[in-house]
Amino acid sequence: ENKFEYFGYKSIENNIIGSSSITAIHKDNEGIIWIGTDNDGIYGITDNKRSTYHFKKTTNPNSIPNIIHSIYEDSTGNIWLGSYTDGLAKFNKKTGECHYIQYFSDKKVYFITENNRGELLIGTFGSGVYILDKKGDIIDHFESSKQEMDILSIDELFNDWINTIMCDKEGLIWIGHFKGLSCYNPIEKTFLTFFKRNNILPGTVVQALLEDKKGKIWIGTTSGLYCFNKETHKLMQFTTQNGLPNNVICGICEDKEENLWISTYNGISKFKIKENRFVNYFATDGLQGNEFTKGAVYQDNQGKIYFGGINGVTSFFPHEIIEQKKELNITLTNFYIYNRAIKKGSKSNRHEILSSSSVSETEKFTLNYTDNTFSFEFSTFEFSNPERISYWYKIENLDSEWLNTMNGANRITYNNLPPGKYKLKVRAYENSNYSPIKTYYIKIIPPWYRSIWAYIIYSILFLLIIYGIINYIISRIHYRQELIEKEHEKEISEAKLQFFINISHEIRTPMTLIINPLEKLIKENKNQEKQKTYLMIYRNAQRILRLINQLMDIRKLDKGQMSLKCRETNIVGFIEDLMLTFEYEAKRKNIDFSFEPIHKSLMVWIDLNNFDKVLMNILSNAFKYTQKNGEIRITLTTSENKQMGEYFEISVIDSGIGIDKNQIENIFERFYQIKNDKTNSNFGTGIGLHLARLLVEMHSGILFAENRKDTQGSRFIIRLPLGNKHLKPDEFETPQQNIHSAILQKRTDRLEVANILNEENILPDSEKKAKTKYRILIVEDEEEIRQYIKDEISGDYKVKEAKDGKKALEILLKEKPDLVISDIMMPEMDGIDLCKKIKQNININHIPIILLTAKVQVEDKVEGLEIGADAYLTKPFNSEILKQTIQNLIANRQRLQSSFSGSQHQNDKIEKIELKSADEIFIEKVMKVINDNLSNPDLNVEMLAENVGMSRVHMHRKLKELTNQSARDFIRGIRLKQAATLLTSNKKLYVSEVAYATGFSNLSHFSNSFKEFYGMSPTEYINKQNHKKE
Repeated sequence: ENKFEYFGYKSIENNIIGSSSITAIHKDNEGIIWIGTDNDGIYGITDNKRSTYHFKKTTNPNSIPNIIHSIYEDSTGNIWLGSYTDGLAKFNKKTGECHYIQYFSDKKVYFITENNRGELLIGTFGSGVYILDKKGDIIDHFESSKQEMDILSIDELFNDWINTIMCDKEGLIWIGHFKGLSCYNPIEKTFLTFFKRNNILPGTVVQALLEDKKGKIWIGTTSGLYCFNKETHKLMQFTTQNGLPNNVICGICEDKEENLWISTYNGISKFKIKENRFVNYFATDGLQGNEFTKGAVYQDNQGKIYFGGINGVTSFFPHEIIEQKKELNITLTNFYIYNRAIKKGSKSNRHEILSSSSVSETEKFTLNYTDNTFSFEFSTFEFSNPERISYWYKIENLDSEWLNTMNGANRITYNNLPPGKYKLKVRAYENSNYSPIKTYYIKIIPPWYRSIWAYIIYSILFLLIIYGIINYIISRIHYRQELIEKEHEKEISEAKLQFFINISHEIRTPMTLIINPLEKLIKENKNQEKQKTYLMIYRNAQRILRLINQLMDIRKLDKGQMSLKCRETNIVGFIEDLMLTFEYEAKRKNIDFSFEPIHKSLMVWIDLNNFDKVLMNILSNAFKYTQKNGEIRITLTTSENKQMGEYFEISVIDSGIGIDKNQIENIFERFYQIKNDKTNSNFGTGIGLHLARLLVEMHSGILFAENRKDTQGSRFIIRLPLGNKHLKPDEFETPQQNIHSAILQKRTDRLEVANILNEENILPDSEKKAKTKYRILIVEDEEEIRQYIKDEISGDYKVKEAKDGKKALEILLKEKPDLVISDIMMPEMDGIDLCKKIKQNININHIPIILLTAKVQVEDKVEGLEIGADAYLTKPFNSEILKQTIQNLIANRQRLQSSFSGSQHQNDKIEKIELKSADEIFIEKVMKVINDNLSNPDLNVEMLAENVGMSRVHMHRKLKELTNQSARDFIRGIRLKQAATLLTSNKKLYVSEVAYATGFSNLSHFSNSFKEFYGMSPTEYINKQNHKKE
């Protein structure tokens, strides 16, 4: 049991010091303990506590003051009293009277001590520090200028409200006041500066000071305990988080073992400096109470320590106070939500709060987000000294360090925690003894708008917003790029058009000099062969002239130089006259070409010259894309709607290939060309339909296209207003213009009709008989070019025709011609694909191919030759060059066959043959197998076919086509050629050795075969070759 002594009004023995708070303690040289009180004067007690003195305020002016804050006995034995109400007095302990120092009558003296020169240091409340001699005369005085902290002079007292004064071993005077700690050097009569100012701990109330045996300054404040190293100026702080029972320090003493004893507002603490830990003692250990008063501290020569408090005095010898350690275990006793106790079955928004049957057994708590303020109450069931115990706690990832309750408090509270999962760790603490850590899990369920699903939705919405923003930015970029591209396309279109216009101006004159003489020749020359040629030239010349005129018309429209000159016209007759232009083409392709007007006669206002171009372009396209035996039908109807009023409608309906729905609106754009595998040969100019729409719109009408719903094909629809109310005054044709256009129309009509009639009178040519047996396949979708090539070569070769690659491949596999002439750009299958399929088919890959095309780029030629074409001619081509190319390729193929046939001269038979593409690869494979097995008598056709990788029949057919020999004869020929080489070599081999080396197992068979192949026996062959060498 600890030996704390207590005397005070709560003592079991007689009360010897009254009931007032103790404010000062001092033991004089006679062993009497003088105790100053708050409003009850002074008490004197002997060590045996038997004799007591009590002096207090009376009517005598020299009586003791009631409130005494400081008692001090100087080196000469004088006892000085400091009073809050009566200033400074010298106390006569025998009479109990005081000699008051008159100067301090209005001063509040709070602390008295002595420096190393025997001078008194007086600390006051509000008047600074005084230095007095033993008589009470003032030697020095320093106080602050009472200005703001930031404008105080360095060499002045920082604050005048003095709590404590201490003189250290060096003679420095340390002054604790309400704004920190100051240090005065009495020799230099200046205040020392620390941390660039003459004050330590500014803003902190310093209440106690002690210099320990090692020279460190210990500072007791209302904010904990500080240790200041004078040499390093290092400052350390200790608070309740380090183990202090309370942060308000009242007094500090040091025992013989260099431990500090500290009185606080909540018990006494022993600080073991060496172990850096606190051991706390409370009223239950025998103290006067838990609350002590500042300045009421004294340590006598024997080391006994006296602490005064609100209930009396506690005294003890430090070495007699034994530290007692106990094993602590904490238990959760209560759980509160907003101070409402939680029990078994309690719910937080439908969620069970407790995971177990009782609070004490629960480790997991589930709370709604609205119940996020809660408290835990703990107990160690240490009922004897519960005030010793504090609880330390922290939530992981929330609290950066351990927090603690006040000693004796057992509740911890968290306010407004956000939703989430938390791990609370708790431990009990008593006199540096910690209990094991207990862990509790708290789950706060978020509101629906902060749940995982909500955040997923937010994330999706956020991503959608980001996507929308990015998409918007990209669309803006694309829009700008499209504007730039459109502008660029417009510039290119303008440049193209200007170029075409410039060329057109130059072409019109020579075209006139071509067409006019041709008309004359057609009429005058009756030779059918020549007239057929003239008509072909005339049709294509007219085609070129029509394209030139279209370019000129578009340029006029762009420049605003074209205007309508409309006249009232019978549209039925106009269409019937125009149909005569296409009558020949309809008959040639056996197309059902008809006109179905709803009226026998219909008068409309149109510009004859320009509206003629509209129908010509639409009909030209219809005939272009309609196959043989197809249908083209023109209908004429009238109707009415809100936008146009009364109007007439012309529809051109065909049974052609139709229009891709993704391109149907683009076909009216300038220079636009339809792209699909059925029309890839028909480049066109991309200006005909564009011009047609512009001319229709000039007539205040509309032109559009659509695909037929009943069958394959397309429908072009023209709608123009009836009457002339939509025309401007300057859009009517004058009488002079009327006569001129009528004459022009009749002249043109007559010429076109005459041309067609002339064509009809031409009889078909009789078939020319070919001079050779070689067969040539012409693959070309343009019938006139196909017919022209046929006319040029049919006298020398047998000719077959195909209009596309697909049809050509069928003919190739069936009839195997000797040469193929193919265009590249064709419907169904183009020339490049056809060439690839020929070269990939082992049965027909030996057939030479001539590619004939309008594509003149170097890369196009390279592509054609890379896939195995034998020749590449560009349009327009020279017919003589075409004929010579055909002749050369057929001759090369003949030489290839002859090289293995045995019909050449002996010296030619051992000559190496230059082969091409797949043929060369095939021959190389065959030769390698034969050479590798030359001495093997079992080498036959079956073995050769197996090693080459094809059937016996296919290999036999291929060798026959390339070498004009059977597979058996080809093997025998190679063996005999090698035998001839060995017989004439310098090795001088016997005939039998040569026979076995070349795979002949029978010498007689070898001799007969050799003689049959070379016309002489092996011996005769050797003698003949030796004679030649001589």
